[in-house]
Amino acid sequence: MNKNNALISMMLLGTLTLAGCTLPQDNSPPPQTYLLEVGAFTPPPARRSGSKTLLVTVPKAAPGFDSNRIAYTKEPLKLDYYQSNVWSDTPAKMLLPVLVRAFEGTGAFKAVVSPPAPALANLRVDVDVIRLQQEFTGPPSQVRFTARIKVVDMKSGHVLGTQVFEALEPAPSEDAYGAARAANGAVQKVLGEMIRFALKYVG
Repeated sequence: MNKNNALISMMLLGTLTLAGCTLPQDNSPPPQTYLLEVGAFTPPPARRSGSKTLLVTVPKAAPGFDSNRIAYTKEPLKLDYYQSNVWSDTPAKMLLPVLVRAFEGTGAFKAVVSPPAPALANLRVDVDVIRLQQEFTGPPSQVRFTARIKVVDMKSGHVLGTQVFEALEPAPSEDAYGAARAANGAVQKVLGEMIRFALKYVG
């Protein structure tokens, strides 16, 4: 009886092994990933260097733009995403090092830090990504980037200033690559405006 059970077990194991070998293989290419780096960006210089430390928090994103999917729209109120093309991370997270480098480049601060840096900061900058989408409203398509910046005094907790900025950038091609190229251009435009806005509160 035990020999029969062992034989049956071996036959079942062999059948499962053969079945595993015949499973269909997924030969589809991996998704193409894109970066949000804004390229060679020269931030507006400060009038003078200061002694304050600036904390740049991790940007947040509105619903629909809080993933690594590349968004586009062909009609109002309807948001679609490219299937085989994605951002290397969420746009909001990719913005953090971009913002830190930009504020460092102004020379306005003693130091520019980001979480989880333990340093005590004098000012804090919060950025919200409201919209980052390719719009097929007419040839050529364009990318719309909308973001809100808030400058906070860390000692008092008071909001010193907040403003929404937006930029439109024509896409060089009607695909995800064109969207990525235009997105970097739009972010660069908004970044320059946000930096100038924040520097007004450095005293």
